[in-house]
Amino acid sequence: MSDRRQRLEQWRQRRPVLGGVFLLLGSVFMFYVPMFIAKDTIFIGGNTVAYIGLVNASFIFLIGVFSLTKPEYSTILGYAGVVFSFTSLMGTLGGLLIGMIFSLIGSNLCIAWESELVEENSPFSWNGSTDVDSDSNDEDAEDMGVSGLVNKWR
Repeated sequence: MSDRRQRLEQWRQRRPVLGGVFLLLGSVFMFYVPMFIAKDTIFIGGNTVAYIGLVNASFIFLIGVFSLTKPEYSTILGYAGVVFSFTSLMGTLGGLLIGMIFSLIGSNLCIAWESELVEENSPFSWNGSTDVDSDSNDEDAEDMGVSGLVNKWR
C-alpha cells in the first residue's frame, strides 16, 4: 500500500492537482444551470444562451483535464481558465456564481503553480534573461518568443 501512496505523491508533485480539481468542480456547477434550460429550449427553440453556457462549461472542464495531464502548459491554461470563467457570466450566470468562483480559484492556482521537475521539460523554458532592453542582439530577441512572454507573466 505504501508503494501506491508513494506513486500518488510523486504524481501529485508534478501536477497542479488542486487547480485542476477546482476547475473541474467549477465546470460541474456551470453545467448545472444550462442543463435545465437546454432541455426546454430544444423543444421550444430559440434560446442560445443555454448552448453558450454548455460550450463554456465544456471548455473549462477541458482546461481542468489538460492542466492535470499536461502540467507544462498550466500557466497558459490558467489564463484561458480566467477568460472562460468571466465569460461564463453570459451563459450560465457563472454557474450561479459558485462555479465561476471555483474556476477562478483553480485558474489562479494553475497560474501560480511551479515545479522544477516540469520546468526542465517545459516547451516554454528559456535559459536567459527576460529583459529585452539589455544589450542583446536580434537573435536573442527572436529566440525569446512565447517563452519569454510566459516568463514575464510569472
